[in-house]
Amino acid sequence: MDKRNWKIVYTNYSGMEKKAVELVSKEMGALTLRDAGVYRIYVLPCESAKTASLDRNCVIIGLFDENEIIRKYVSREKIKENGYVVKVFDNPENTEFKLAIITANDPAALFYGATDFVDDYFAFAFPFHGSLMLPHELFSHPLKDYYNASAPAIKNRSVFTWGHPINDYKNYIENMARLKLNELVIWNDYPPINAEDIVSYAHEFGIKVIWGFAWGWSRDCAAFDFNTLEKLSEDIVKVYEERYENISGDGIYFQSFTEHNSEKIGDVLIAEAVTKLVNTVSGKLLQKYPDLLIQFGLHASSVKNHLDFIAKVDSRVEIKWEDCGSFPYWYDNWNKTDESFNDTLKFTESIVNLRDNGAVSVLFKGFMTLDWTGDRFVHQAGPYVMGVNSDKLTKNDRNLLKPIWKNYQTFWFEDGVSAHTVARKIYESGKNAGIGLAGQFAGGIWFPEALCAQILWECDKDYDEIIKKVLKRQNVEIV
Repeated sequence: MDKRNWKIVYTNYSGMEKKAVELVSKEMGALTLRDAGVYRIYVLPCESAKTASLDRNCVIIGLFDENEIIRKYVSREKIKENGYVVKVFDNPENTEFKLAIITANDPAALFYGATDFVDDYFAFAFPFHGSLMLPHELFSHPLKDYYNASAPAIKNRSVFTWGHPINDYKNYIENMARLKLNELVIWNDYPPINAEDIVSYAHEFGIKVIWGFAWGWSRDCAAFDFNTLEKLSEDIVKVYEERYENISGDGIYFQSFTEHNSEKIGDVLIAEAVTKLVNTVSGKLLQKYPDLLIQFGLHASSVKNHLDFIAKVDSRVEIKWEDCGSFPYWYDNWNKTDESFNDTLKFTESIVNLRDNGAVSVLFKGFMTLDWTGDRFVHQAGPYVMGVNSDKLTKNDRNLLKPIWKNYQTFWFEDGVSAHTVARKIYESGKNAGIGLAGQFAGGIWFPEALCAQILWECDKDYDEIIKKVLKRQNVEIV
């Protein structure tokens, strides 16, 4: 069967629907490049669903309500909330050919369906010769039948990162979307001057951008003067208005003086003081900007025994918890015991249920972090251009970080099931809590982040099924 007899039939070529069409076209084209060692250009025809006929193998991409062809072969009730359907089957109009349908009720989910098709279905459908997998012969044979109706178990799937290690913001955002992640929290000393471009590009892929900055937090929290809380609250509002009010974004994120292993700074209880600060500053900001999304990055290590104070945090503020116990809340699993993990699960349950109202998320770690030692880390000196670095610098960083990823990869091979257990606990709580990945992900789609992202998407599924799916993906970096 001629490889060229495939075409894409699309409903709409704009927004995330356009991104879905482009992704399928790019990945299908890439798989036809090599034929017996000969490289050639392959152009995949694309036709509008308004005029297309099903006269050959077709990939049909479109929203359910906008595509009559799709409604003939997919039932509305099969599409779950925020989910998609991918279906590959014999073409009813000509059984010599196949139809592949990718559909959803909203554009973001449609794009996620396209990622399922090119990353998970293709890996499932690749032909084999003995034990040798032959990806480039995929379209030399009739495709295998397939059906997957999928939807996110965790609705808010975020990434927390620092801005300056992002070398290529477009590639970074594209990789996030490929992993079905939908919120990016970026920490900077100063907002980048190309913030508008970053937010606009993220929105093209259905990703919210949250700008992070400090509320009375420094590298030496112990030096904090609690007598200055009122003055500090005024300064924080001023920083917001001078640096963030007039740039695009979907909210702000902050950390304060909770990154401690002790409960007090001097004779002041951190949980009590930080609650007072958060409520004071948030009250001032929300009085002037009632639609502002505020996220509170809270280190559990200093407040875990005084949750009665944290329960009083303004319900309009989302709390993003980190350092909540053993792996996956910490960078490695070497010190984890069954007892410590049971404590971690219990604490997770307590913080998810802490407030009757008010959004809550947790941050998983075990990913690439920054090197804070000696003079290797330098704070930003001022506003800068984020994520538009040279190819030489990008390549250098990738080569530097790649062997280090082997260490993090080991943690996730050994104990990714712990992340799955925690995520399922959160999912089964019914509280609609979010989960984020905290780390530095520039330079590719690395196995730890791919595995964790898929856990967030389908922690309602068995862990063995999830890890096998991720290991088969051609775009996942395994070092």
